[in-house]
Amino acid sequence: MQVKKATSLLNSTVLRYGAACLTVSMALLMTLLLWPIKEQGLFLPFIAAVMLSSWCGGRGPGLLATFLTLLVCGYFFLPPPNSLAVVDLTTALRVLEFIVVSLLITLLNASRHAALYQAKVAQAEAEESNNTKDEFLAMVSHELRTPLTSILGWARLLRSEQFDKKDTIRALSSIERNAEAQKQLIEDLLDVSRIIKGKLRLELRPVELTSIFEAAIDSARPAAEAKAITIVSPVDLGIVRVSGDPNRLEQIIWNLLSNAIKFTPKGGRVEVRLERIESFAQITVSDTGQGISAEFLPFVFDRFQQDSNVRTRTHGGLGLGLSIVRQLVEMHGGTVHAESQGEGQGATLTITLPLISHQEANMYHPAGSERTHPLIEGGVPPHTTSRFESTKAVSLGIPYLNQKL
Repeated sequence: MQVKKATSLLNSTVLRYGAACLTVSMALLMTLLLWPIKEQGLFLPFIAAVMLSSWCGGRGPGLLATFLTLLVCGYFFLPPPNSLAVVDLTTALRVLEFIVVSLLITLLNASRHAALYQAKVAQAEAEESNNTKDEFLAMVSHELRTPLTSILGWARLLRSEQFDKKDTIRALSSIERNAEAQKQLIEDLLDVSRIIKGKLRLELRPVELTSIFEAAIDSARPAAEAKAITIVSPVDLGIVRVSGDPNRLEQIIWNLLSNAIKFTPKGGRVEVRLERIESFAQITVSDTGQGISAEFLPFVFDRFQQDSNVRTRTHGGLGLGLSIVRQLVEMHGGTVHAESQGEGQGATLTITLPLISHQEANMYHPAGSERTHPLIEGGVPPHTTSRFESTKAVSLGIPYLNQKL
């Protein structure tokens, strides 16, 4: 792809500058045929050549045509003959006049070229934005429709009253599971919307992280047991205090666990660790799942991003979980990063959060303190990318979805 793009650019450049050389050559031929009849209008054909070159090729070809004109006119037509020297004031003024006119023409056409280029870029971005919005809405519609279809199907079967107790329990479990999936999807979308608008707030207070860590594991355990995945969670650290929002911290850990379970095959293993490293609490989630390709690893925390391999796509989802994790971790003053040896080698996601001392914990107001997302202060969240698909998809799709919801 890169070679093709480079070849196309080279061909375009050669064509533009080649056209400038051709127009100057034609102007030279015309002047030679008409000389000395048109001696007083010597530069007129060459001005036309500069105009045509800059009109079609932009500033570079226009300047090239100007330079070539000075060479050929100085050598063939201006006194002394067969020399590039300018020996009299009249000739110098004529040359200066040509240079000024040619530069003005070239700059005007260059401005026109720049305006056309910007218009094309804007049109391409608008088209891509529109396509991104359509893809986003299609993806959201699919993810919302899938659990809803299951819920409706089981509800209609229950209405028939032909189920025994075992099938009824199975139907209700499926309805509950799919309703929870739909609820989680909507909550993720609303969280992303709040992040973009700078309205996501944390109710900060001293938090004992060990209990939240264990609660998140308990929440994720049923999904792991359904796939016969073993969760290993060695933790015996005593009190580990951080400043944070308990609900959001549990959401962070649960999202990491849920992601690990989602991409780990049946019978796999997920290890979750809580450690104290100097003045930080470190949470590590490792799995024996599909891993992350080297190409996708830099974008794993971007919104609406999923690895393009087919096996990953079969798991569905909007690709919001890890993006939300990153934003929430950064709001807590921490960091998050992912590691993987490649596809099929599992993945490790690590979070670090600053610890607080017992004295610092006692300084908190009983009602807690509040922290907003960095966007509300006019800044940009750390580590955010300018990649088109991650930003535009959210900015175009979320407000539209909010109106629908």
